[in-house]
Amino acid sequence: MTVPEMLTHTDVPFSLDDINKEWLTAALRENGIIDKESVEDLSVRHLGTEAGFNGEVAILQLQYSDPEIDAPKSMVLKIPTALKNRILGQTMGLYEKEIRFYRDLQPSLNIRSPCHYYSALDIADDPDMVLERMVGLNKLPMWLIAALTKVVSWLIGKTPRRYVLLIEDMSCHRMGDQMDVCSDEDVRRILRTMASLHSQFWKSEQLSTMSWIAPVTSTSKIVHMMFGQSIGKFRSANNDHLSGRQMQLIDWVAENGMALTDKLGAESGTLLHGDVRLDNVCFDDSSQEALLFDWQTMQRGPAGMDLAYFLSTVVPVEADETRINELIAFYHGELQAKGVEISLARLRWQYELGMLAMVHRIIPTLYGDQMDLGSDRGTKLMQQWVDKILSKLEHIKIETILKEVPA
Repeated sequence: MTVPEMLTHTDVPFSLDDINKEWLTAALRENGIIDKESVEDLSVRHLGTEAGFNGEVAILQLQYSDPEIDAPKSMVLKIPTALKNRILGQTMGLYEKEIRFYRDLQPSLNIRSPCHYYSALDIADDPDMVLERMVGLNKLPMWLIAALTKVVSWLIGKTPRRYVLLIEDMSCHRMGDQMDVCSDEDVRRILRTMASLHSQFWKSEQLSTMSWIAPVTSTSKIVHMMFGQSIGKFRSANNDHLSGRQMQLIDWVAENGMALTDKLGAESGTLLHGDVRLDNVCFDDSSQEALLFDWQTMQRGPAGMDLAYFLSTVVPVEADETRINELIAFYHGELQAKGVEISLARLRWQYELGMLAMVHRIIPTLYGDQMDLGSDRGTKLMQQWVDKILSKLEHIKIETILKEVPA
């Protein structure tokens, strides 16, 4: 399967201030959403960066020249944030990845996600070359990666690219909120949706042809470098309330982070959403479905990574291992019902590796310098997240986890 060429545009908005009736009319006509009609009136409800750390999100309310036209009266606009997160997002190819998802992959998914109305970017990368660069960079010494990362960030800051995405407005459904408690019913809905997604691409030959969806190992050294840069600040902020076992686990990740990622990368892979948390989910209560959005961080890897990611956000600090085991068993049953063969023991092991990988990836987000978390909500959300992750590490046997692989 050949990856379709990504078309580029010269008239791509840089910020929300550039969105107007004339641009929207041209964009919607180009994709056949409207024909000869035009956008006559436009209102913008800015959701800020709280809807996604790597982008600005707004809901557009539209009025057309023909009030009876069968075209969406509201839609969601996503555009890169003006924060330094834009540099990280462009470096990692997140914006282009999400455009490729809606253009090339979303129509064939067996789960629901927002409809695609329009997307554009001013420069497109060859995905095979991007992957080759990432793999090549990952082979370099850590000090050289750090130096090159600073150079690339400086260059991107001087020449930012333009991306824009228009998708279906899902606000008619009940929206998730990562700061809120998630009911047992909603947790199971999300796990059922994840199992559907993972089963569709389980050991998929199609997935291996999509080089714009990189394997989890492609950035292992970069992730480990960011972890190393943030661990000192993390220790200073958390030493007083970390248990001895938790400190031991943090030390283990500092020493074995790359081996951990390599172990995950050696597992049978599927399509990972990469950011399954309540802020990226809405619920259609009429159909009993959970709908996923925000597809910027898709990866190829073992399902246990997505499972650990989601459970790390939604299971309270005070929950015991019985609760964790119940949810893993439920997800495992959903996979089996869809014809996937993996033992419960192997899935539990992948989950434990994934939870250690969460330490590797989330601590730099809160305690590193690569991302701006925006409002107070962002910082509070990330700290609560770290606390939930740490509470779930106590039972993981790090001494043998990389050696003893369940059948």
